[in-house]
Amino acid sequence: MADMLGMDPGRIERLRSPDRLAYFDPAKIWPILQTGADCTLVDIGAGVGFLTLPFAKANPGAKVYGCDILEGMVGLLAEDAANQGLGNLEALLMQPNAIALPDGTADFIVMAQLHHELDTPEPLMAECHRLLAPGGTIAIIDWKDEDNGKSPAKGRRVPEASIRAQLTDAGFTDLQSHNDIYEFHGFVTGRA
Repeated sequence: MADMLGMDPGRIERLRSPDRLAYFDPAKIWPILQTGADCTLVDIGAGVGFLTLPFAKANPGAKVYGCDILEGMVGLLAEDAANQGLGNLEALLMQPNAIALPDGTADFIVMAQLHHELDTPEPLMAECHRLLAPGGTIAIIDWKDEDNGKSPAKGRRVPEASIRAQLTDAGFTDLQSHNDIYEFHGFVTGRA
């Protein structure tokens, strides 16, 4: 049985599994975002660092924050970053809808496979807008709202139209879809 810190060994194994790369390769995100080598990236819902660790390793001049609400996940991410010598990656314990970073900190915010887990995404979208520097980019990558053998059951998926409306309501503009990148995931970006 999973404990309350999200430290179920089976879950950790699934999150770290290289098998995920077959259908969700994080390396496909960065060319779309056009991240720079010295940018500041905030990964919300970073978990064990599936996106955060390889990004920090490939971009040693970048400042990377991996944020999660589960203390156990933050601890694993911090430990892995230290073991890999990634001094540019800071693991942060966040509160629901609140990250202890100053306004305008981030050039890029990524939320991957998280949106469908949010009960009320609107406050987090507002927090993302606060965290982004003017012109900064948010990227939401989550399961497509379709029966495709990978996406969760209907009712646990979020239609792209809902994500777009939430981003618009939070003040994001220049919304773009990148749905040809992944077979099982939608990918929406917006600018602060």
